[in-house]
This record gives sequence, C-alpha cells and structure tokens, in this order.
Amino acid sequence: MRNFVTGVFILGGILAVWALMQTGTSGEDTARMSAMGWGQYAATIVGNKTIALWHAALMTLGAGVCLWILTSPRWRAKAVCQVCAWVLVLVVAGDALWLSRHYIKTMPMSVLEENDVIRILKSDMPEHRVVLVSQDGFYNFWLTYVFPYYHILTMNVTQMPRMPVDYKRYMEVVGGHVLRYWQLSAVGYILAPAQIWVQIQNDPAMKDAFDIVYAYNVVPAEMGVTVVPATPTAPGQHVILRLKKPNPRFALIAGWQKTEDDEALRQMAVPEFVPFQKVLVAPEAAEGLPEPTGTGIVGQVQMAEYRPGYMKLKVSADRPAILRVSEKYDRDWRAWIDQQSVPVRRVDFICQGILVSSPGLHEVVLKYAPDKRQLILQWLGMLICLGAGIALIAKAQKRKNDPQTCSALMG
Repeated sequence: MRNFVTGVFILGGILAVWALMQTGTSGEDTARMSAMGWGQYAATIVGNKTIALWHAALMTLGAGVCLWILTSPRWRAKAVCQVCAWVLVLVVAGDALWLSRHYIKTMPMSVLEENDVIRILKSDMPEHRVVLVSQDGFYNFWLTYVFPYYHILTMNVTQMPRMPVDYKRYMEVVGGHVLRYWQLSAVGYILAPAQIWVQIQNDPAMKDAFDIVYAYNVVPAEMGVTVVPATPTAPGQHVILRLKKPNPRFALIAGWQKTEDDEALRQMAVPEFVPFQKVLVAPEAAEGLPEPTGTGIVGQVQMAEYRPGYMKLKVSADRPAILRVSEKYDRDWRAWIDQQSVPVRRVDFICQGILVSSPGLHEVVLKYAPDKRQLILQWLGMLICLGAGIALIAKAQKRKNDPQTCSALMG
C-alpha cells in the first residue's frame, strides 16, 4: 500500500510538471493549432487542455494525501480516518457533479413532440436525407436534438470546426453546384426560410427541380418552437421543399471508370456530368473490377433492415453492377454479399461502392465495424479496477475487528 501511495504522488507530480509546461507553451500551441486550421477555436482547445491537466494533477495529489492519511500509522485514530474517507468520497462525488454540468442538460419532453414537419420528413427515411439551408435559431435546435430523436438523416452537422480533408475537398468542388451536390447525396427534402423559394424561382437551373410541400410559421415555446401551419392571413415564413426527382441512396449502376481523385471531382462538377450513369472508382479501389457492361441504373434495390451503422439490402440485377451507397466512405465499413465478405470500394470520391458481380437476387449487408482493441483495453482496465476493489473489500472484511487499522474504511 505504501508503494501504491508513493506511485500516486509520483503520478500527481508528473501531471503537475506537465501542467506547468503546458501553461508555459500555451501561446505557441495556440498559434500552431490556429495555423493548422482550427482558427478561433485553437485558444479554447489549448485552454481546456491546460485546465484538464491542472485538474488531473490536483485531484491525483489530493487523492494521494487522503490515501496517505488512511494508511499512515500516525493517523490510526478512528475519527480521523472516518473524516478523511468521507472527504475523499465527497470530493470525488462533487467533482463528478461539477464535470457533468458540461455534458448533461435536461429538457422537457414537450420540446420533442412530433409536429407536421417531423411527420413529413420521417416519411422519407432512410431512403433520402434532409438538408437545412440555414442552421440559425430553431433550425440548429432541431438539428441537434429533435432530428436525432426521430432518426431523421441530414446533410448538416451540429458543429464542424475543422472538416476532414476529403469532405472539405468534396465540398469546395462539388458543393458549389448545389443541386448536383444534393442529388449525389440522396437529398429528398430541403428546410429553409421562405425567401429561398424566390431565389430558386429566379435560377433557371433550379426553378423546375422543387415543389413546396409545406409552409409554416414557428412560435417560441419553453424550449424550441411550436409549428403553426401557414394561412392566407399568416403566410408561411418557413418552407419544406421536395426534390421532384430525388436520386436514390442505394442504386445498382452498370457503368464504372477508374478515375484519379482530382479528375473525379472535376467531372462531377462540370455541367455535362449526368449523375448515376457511371461511378468513378478511386484507383486504390479498382483492383479486381471487370469491364463494365453498360451504363445507368439497372436492377432493383430494396431495403430489408436499417439502423445506424447497419444496412441489409435485397438487390436484383441482370448483369454485374456496382451498388452505389450514398454514405461517406470509411475503412471501418464492412460488406457481405450472401454472407461472403467483399470489399467496400471508394467511389465518386467520397461514397461507398460494392461490386455485385453475378446477376440474380442477392442479400447485401453493410456494417460499420471499427477496431475494437481500444474498447477491449478500456474494459480490461475497468475489470482490473473492479478486481482490485473486490480484493480490498475482502481484505478489509478479514481485518474489520482489528482496532489498530482503518483499512475497512478504505473499502
């Protein structure tokens, strides 16, 4: 036990020195992170890291003091041990309560009540996505809390201070052609202030691509807003637009072409590009592909099961085709066709593609399966801590009748 207490003090000292070093270099770290693209968030990130290090150092040293008192022969008096044990418990509990206020905030369930907007958007899930033209005000509240509650898929994210490099490149090139970007991303509905409809009608390339599905107003509530349908006397200040011909989230495409990333982005951005005629396969993903036998969408795709990170599809085609999935490519996605593992290929720069090489009816399963080694190490660490706690309790029970020790209090 003495060695353990000594180790706690050493760890606390290391953390304190680290915190001092971090404090001294915070200006340089802020400038470096700002240059890396974090901008105004750099100072906040570095400041939080410094505070976290000081917090860890003080908590570790404080725990070391309490453990030293509990185990030191000079503090064998029962009252002192009891007070120290309760101080340690209260400090840990208070610290957890103080930290939780940053992560836990309750809200009334009334703010999540279903309304007309939610009902319309839910009807198109998960075949298509929703895009919010604005993220101000109640739009951001819906995006952060309401849409995840109802499993409404969106193109928007609540916060993205630093975009992944591939997503940023895609947005810079293809995102400038809004209609093309939405088509390639399987967007079905657009939420926007009503003024967007006027802008769309003044754009020859977009004015015939949308319908107004629903116009509404919002009334401030306790948290969030209440949706009120538009009337002749109170025209809607907000609208839901529907793409007349939304592109599918899952499609079997008969044509493909090995294409370097820069060329793929260029092709998808030019006006002549016709989506879903062929998929542009990244060079590292083109190994083993046969020659294409046609172009365009072929066959049928039916969703059998869906949940976040898992998709089961029934596909049928009369020729080899690539199943294009409008989902961001990631190395941790895995795919099986009729229970046989197949590679997930990167297509159209950022999406997923799976070669269905034989005609007929097949079952395709896509599953997000990241490396579990870190999770296993975390569970192993918790099991070790649990085992150590049980051992201490067992030892304390054996010595609970010894008046010369307060080890039982530590249990």
